[in-house]
Amino acid sequence: MADVRKELASVLREGEETVERRLDDFLADPDDVETVHRLRISIRTLRSLLAFVSPLLKRRRHRLLQDDLRSVVIETSRLREYDVLLRQVRALEVPCGELAEKIVELRELERNHVVDVMRGRHTRRALRRVRKALARPPWRDSVRGDGVTRADVRATFRDLVRVVDEGYESVDRADADAVHTLRKRAKRVRYVSESFAGLLGDGAVAEGRRMKGVQDLLGDICDARVNATMAGEFPAGGLSDEARRALEVLIARNQALLDEFLAG
Repeated sequence: MADVRKELASVLREGEETVERRLDDFLADPDDVETVHRLRISIRTLRSLLAFVSPLLKRRRHRLLQDDLRSVVIETSRLREYDVLLRQVRALEVPCGELAEKIVELRELERNHVVDVMRGRHTRRALRRVRKALARPPWRDSVRGDGVTRADVRATFRDLVRVVDEGYESVDRADADAVHTLRKRAKRVRYVSESFAGLLGDGAVAEGRRMKGVQDLLGDICDARVNATMAGEFPAGGLSDEARRALEVLIARNQALLDEFLAG
């Protein structure tokens, strides 16, 4: 049983170390859209792993860990949204005029803000607290006393998969928050299956691959909602007619994807 806790703790520490590396990569090259993307994935992965083992952790300590990680990753959200929007604009089959240039300008302003935050005292302190906590995970007293078995971990994983499958069948597709939550749970299955593969067995890897399909579909829908909103709120003043038409096409395409999803 102690070995299972040891393996869980090792994976959590590896996750924290990955966050630190990805942060260094981003600060070294914040203009590379992949560095912020990988940083966000590393934090989301660690949050997913912590959520998965949360029944084994002291509740308050787990909540504080999640709060620290969320306070860091949330600062990168708008930057990533600009990157997703810019990628879609550049893929348009109609002339976009100076629209891409305007988004790049907004992206640069947001990048400067994110770099300042990532280099700042809050981020350093938050990640230091996470690192310190995961050096000795805050197991519940009952877990320290009774331990945890591989069967326990696998049962928790099966429950997580079941929740996603049932949620996919019953989710209100018009409820943006519910769809977003389901997407996060599907990602959790994927991240957990990959990170804890040694504990969960071969079947978990297959479940992770299956959930990636769910995650990608729901991710496209969530992105479409964000893109349509951002495009609709985009400061059109000073844009050329060509750029405004590109905005209209952008909104229409994202709305069409949403309509197809709602009709499905």
